[in-house]
Amino acid sequence: MNATLELDVLSVVLLIFAIALASRSLQSKPNNRWYILSAVTLLIVIGTELFAYQVDDIGVSSQIAPHRITNVLGFGLSPIVCYFLFRYISHTKYQQRSKWLFLPFSINGLLSILSYFNGWYFYVDAMNVYRRGPIFALATLNMLFYYGLCIVFLVKTLRAYEASDRPLLLFILATPIIGAAIQIVFPPVLTLWPGIALSLLLFYLFSQEQYYSFDVLTGLRNRSTFMRDLSDLQRICKGPATIVVCDVNELKKANDTYGHASGDALLVHAGGLLERCFRGVGKAYRIGGDEFAVISTKEEPLEVERSLSLLESQIKLYNKTGPVPLSLAIGWSWCESCGGNLFNTYVAADNNMYDTKEKMKQGRR
Repeated sequence: MNATLELDVLSVVLLIFAIALASRSLQSKPNNRWYILSAVTLLIVIGTELFAYQVDDIGVSSQIAPHRITNVLGFGLSPIVCYFLFRYISHTKYQQRSKWLFLPFSINGLLSILSYFNGWYFYVDAMNVYRRGPIFALATLNMLFYYGLCIVFLVKTLRAYEASDRPLLLFILATPIIGAAIQIVFPPVLTLWPGIALSLLLFYLFSQEQYYSFDVLTGLRNRSTFMRDLSDLQRICKGPATIVVCDVNELKKANDTYGHASGDALLVHAGGLLERCFRGVGKAYRIGGDEFAVISTKEEPLEVERSLSLLESQIKLYNKTGPVPLSLAIGWSWCESCGGNLFNTYVAADNNMYDTKEKMKQGRR
């Protein structure tokens, strides 16, 4: 068995393992279907590559048609692997543009079929010898277009990940590129698809690990991450810190009046405002059903006060046009040194938030 075949067989094993993992949580995570589709499509593509080894005997005319059909499938499905992967990692953010994303791989599929007859992408001659066609590079560019979208989307969201996670994510993204580079340097060793297969598995494992660190609804860091960061900061940081705690007022009333979907939308918007208003100042978390928090390690609380002022103005702006009014009860506390004091600072901020909430209730009576 040559090196390429060994890599393909290893890739098949990795993909089957990845599909099995993703299928186990499909009911609770419906978005996994895009990942499974990507992995299954890649399995088919690698299958066409393995089958091509069986029908490439020079001079055997009976293998010409199967050889061409195999290449039609391989070229036609290649970009769809990365398209499905993009749908998996981008969730619903590109739903409105999804119809335009069909266009490149649809054209690629048509060109793949036509290549059976005219040899644009590939040519299998009368002696059953495979050669690249004049626009072979277009098929590769089509696939790279979708993989490029994956990279652009993930790079845009890079700051949402912890600093320790970013190198691993970048390595996962680079794996197919490394595979392509090896294939260019050593053409007989086909490492592009094994690289993508490995990247798919690693990315799924990485995303599942992130799933337990981030809140599914708002995309903010969750309570377990908040408590971990508090503990880490109290242990390693000797400088000042500020804790902000926010609670969405009358969320139950919003759910009862406008429906739970509107209540969820209110939480998402509240989380989004916190993330934007405290960008560069602190990390935002969703630590409960209607409760949020921010950790800031800025030297002076003045920057936190500016962010809170910006948050207040953004809430007023939102309530001028928003379908469901948003109101936040906010409390915060500052400590001069994180060491041994940060959890007490959190408790103080939480108590201040409840005091504010009670005053707001009395003001509405």
